[in-house]
Amino acid sequence: MSSIVRIEGSRIALRDPRPEDVEARLRWSTVETEWQNWDAPWEGVGITPPDRLDRARGRLLAQIAEPRPTPRTQLWIERIGGPLLGWANHYHYDPTARVTWVGISICESAYWAQGIGTEALLLWIDYLVHELGLTSVRTATWSGNTRMIRCAEKCGFVPDVVNRGKREVRGKRYDGIEFSLPRETWLDRRSTGR
Repeated sequence: MSSIVRIEGSRIALRDPRPEDVEARLRWSTVETEWQNWDAPWEGVGITPPDRLDRARGRLLAQIAEPRPTPRTQLWIERIGGPLLGWANHYHYDPTARVTWVGISICESAYWAQGIGTEALLLWIDYLVHELGLTSVRTATWSGNTRMIRCAEKCGFVPDVVNRGKREVRGKRYDGIEFSLPRETWLDRRSTGR
């Protein structure tokens, strides 16, 4: 089994999930659900009905107990000395091109618009660039998610694909926006502290 991963920033840590995190995760699918309106809302995650909570709890506990890949595909975001806030993940990894897509979800709305997501994404990108030897990191969102657009830009991403009217959210059409961050840009930003 791989060792436990914990990456600390100034206010948050990215870490492996633990069994005691399950109740927070269930809360994000029953009570604290506003994040679902912003994180790929067209996927329709939805609220977990009360009669399915035990099954969802069991599924989450089983996932946490499974061996984790190295490097990780997901780490959970925790406020240092505080609550669990969400997660960071990567997907569509292309080992030949050494490119992956990243995303974050800050599910606790009381922590929005405080730079928590930016700090989490910066830590996550740094981890992945070094662990996977990435040549580029990509992310995507929709034009209505202005917080994620600002977060991506603060991390150094630049938009390189705009799909006009690609996403329908709450009956309105929005652009799908894809961003890229080349390794050289990332390393330059990290070495100059920008």
